[in-house]
Amino acid sequence: MKENVDDGIELEIRECSDADFFPEQCPQCKSSHIKRLSYRVREIQDLGTPRICRRIHYERVYFQCTECKEIFTIEHPLIPIGTRFMPGVKEYAITRVLKKGDSIRRVWQDLKELHLVKVSKSTVQRWVNEHGNRNYLPIDLSEETPPPNFSGFLSLDGTFKSVKVKKNDLSPAR
Repeated sequence: MKENVDDGIELEIRECSDADFFPEQCPQCKSSHIKRLSYRVREIQDLGTPRICRRIHYERVYFQCTECKEIFTIEHPLIPIGTRFMPGVKEYAITRVLKKGDSIRRVWQDLKELHLVKVSKSTVQRWVNEHGNRNYLPIDLSEETPPPNFSGFLSLDGTFKSVKVKKNDLSPAR
């Protein structure tokens, strides 16, 4: 189903429901007497294109066993429980940062502008931290001898200082 949205972007919505996967038995008492109790519809974001915004309207269905009164849900084969983004969105971000070496900010901008996924930078950072190997160094430097006159401090803040004197820096000191 496609609808037109502002700026010529089309909205593509897919419908997905747990009702398509009705459980055979209660997980608690193994009874086959089950009824559909309630549901909740959520919108889950998927990777889009610069002209198509993809969303999934997902219906989480709650079932109840008529014998033991246990309330339960099933795990949908394509959509993890409690997710706001399809697994492909997370996999895309993790692959770009960890395997391709792109920055989190660049991946966040591409998700927002090219794939029309509304995600925060901190969410992308959390995905990378969960799947990355934080304590892994490709080179072991523990046995290296420090250079002469080494103070014992390293600065790795990512700032860069220009080697050339800039024209605005030539003004006399006040």
